[in-house]
Amino acid sequence: MLAALLIAFFLGGSGASGATLTQDILKDFGDRSEAAIADPIRAEAVATEVKALRGELKRFDKVFAKSGKSLRKLYKDHDADSASMRSQLDSLDAEWEAAQSRALDHRFNIRANMTRDEWQTVFAGQ
Repeated sequence: MLAALLIAFFLGGSGASGATLTQDILKDFGDRSEAAIADPIRAEAVATEVKALRGELKRFDKVFAKSGKSLRKLYKDHDADSASMRSQLDSLDAEWEAAQSRALDHRFNIRANMTRDEWQTVFAGQ
C-alpha cells in the first residue's frame, strides 16, 4: 500500500509513471544516486535519507501485515461487528497517512541534496 502510493517519490525526476516503491527500487535508487553524486557530503546525506526511507517502508509493511491478520480474524468471527472492523481500518489509515508524510519528507530531503542534473541522471531511462 505504501509502495503504490509513493509514486510521487519518482515523479520529481524524469516522469516515471506507474512505479511502485519497493526495497529493490530503493536499493537501485541508492546505487544510482551514489554513482551520480560526486560530492561525498551530499552523497552521504542522500544515502542516509534512502536508508531511512527503506526503514519506513519496512515498518509500514509490518503494520500492514499485522492489520491484515487482525482483519482476517474479524472476518472469521461471526460475532464481530462492523465497528470493530472499521476501527481496525481507521487505525491502518492513520498509520498510512503518517507513513506517507514521513516518506515524502525523505523524498524532498533527497531532492534537496541533489542537483537537477544528478536527479535527471539517476532517473534517465526510467
